[in-house]
Amino acid sequence: MADHRRRDEDGRTGGLNNGPARSGAHAPRPARPAEGGPQRPARRQAAGSHARPAAPGGANGLCYGDPAPARPARTTSPAQSDSAARPRPARKAPRRAAGGDAAVPRPAAAPDSARRSGSRRPNPSRPAPHPASAAAGAQAYRRSDDGSGYRPAAGPAGAGGKKGGKNSKGKGPWRVVFAVALVILVLSLGVLGFLAFSYWQGQNAYDKIADEAFAAPEDIEGASLEDLQVDWDALRAINPDVVGWIYIPGTVVNYPIVHTDNDERYLTYDFNGQQGFGATFGTIFLSAANAADFSDANNIVYGHHLNNGSMFACLADFQDAAQFNAHRTVYLLTPQGNYRLTTFSLVHCAADDPLAQTAFGSAEDMAAYVQDKMGRSVAAPEGSLPDASAIDHIFAFVTCDNLPSDGRYVLFAYVDETTVPGQHAAGGAQEAGGPDTENDAASAVSDATEELAAA
Repeated sequence: MADHRRRDEDGRTGGLNNGPARSGAHAPRPARPAEGGPQRPARRQAAGSHARPAAPGGANGLCYGDPAPARPARTTSPAQSDSAARPRPARKAPRRAAGGDAAVPRPAAAPDSARRSGSRRPNPSRPAPHPASAAAGAQAYRRSDDGSGYRPAAGPAGAGGKKGGKNSKGKGPWRVVFAVALVILVLSLGVLGFLAFSYWQGQNAYDKIADEAFAAPEDIEGASLEDLQVDWDALRAINPDVVGWIYIPGTVVNYPIVHTDNDERYLTYDFNGQQGFGATFGTIFLSAANAADFSDANNIVYGHHLNNGSMFACLADFQDAAQFNAHRTVYLLTPQGNYRLTTFSLVHCAADDPLAQTAFGSAEDMAAYVQDKMGRSVAAPEGSLPDASAIDHIFAFVTCDNLPSDGRYVLFAYVDETTVPGQHAAGGAQEAGGPDTENDAASAVSDATEELAAA
């Protein structure tokens, strides 16, 4: 306490802390009573204040600089006496780095994992339960290269802390799953975009062909069959295999028909001869077993069922009776002439169903075939139908059902009107004045002339 005292004018020292004396300290000087007059009790000085000078006139009191009366010493318990008598360890001066005045930083606080485990700060007075090895201490701190002192060495990756170890290992698999899902999403969007473009490209190619070769009249019901014209020369310049054109009002069916001796080629090649990727349009084609002029008893025409509704996809919608009856008229145009067809049955069958029959041994066999298709129709036609025996020239339009069963939809139609020489409508005879009638008349005249000349 000598460093914190100061001397007054008389050379006496006044304590800044006049509190009660501790055990083992010198007893203070007792106060002197004033001469004459009653003795006044000494006032209690506030801790840290100087003693007031004695009152004038010989009043009793403390002299300036005298210490306050001693208070009775506190009674302490044996435990407190032992703790007070126990020497406290001296604090070590902070070490200084070689070549500099900066002090070495204290070791970092215990990590969160150690705090959660209930460990406490080390107590110098008791031995550590698990003393650290010299190698661990060397790894905990190392001398810095810049000479600024010691700093904690970087621990192994993922050791301790909330951001390492267990939590960081747990996040690893989820990051991989997220990355894989993101890659799959990007690839899926790319594939969908490519398919959408291929659908648009394929249908756009056929729309351009239709604009160049065939223009359907707005009021096709009121137009005569002879007025429907197709630019066959323009179509043959694009593809010489063209043999016909099919048009179903109210649908997207407005395509050219090709014919070869190979039914596999036009499953993948379009009318322009291009084999596209993605959505495969192919080309609508007449069966290789049929004659190219559609003169067989049963003419089978194939077309794809695309998911965007192109080609023959609308045939699957005709299983609904309302859709079936709203689109019963089919126009099939050929270089020889035109056909106006009327549908009478829609059959949903297996791919190996034996219905691809182009010729029949007798009229009875043909009638039985037509009657079977009428009875198997999944859509009921409105109105009356010709008798099966009166139908001797039919067309079958075939497409896939796009179902796991890999079945087929087959739309059957009979001839309602035609301009093709030698052909007639169902249940009717060749019109008078037609090509056959004129040939028969000319033959008869020739025969009569020869007979007259011989006579």
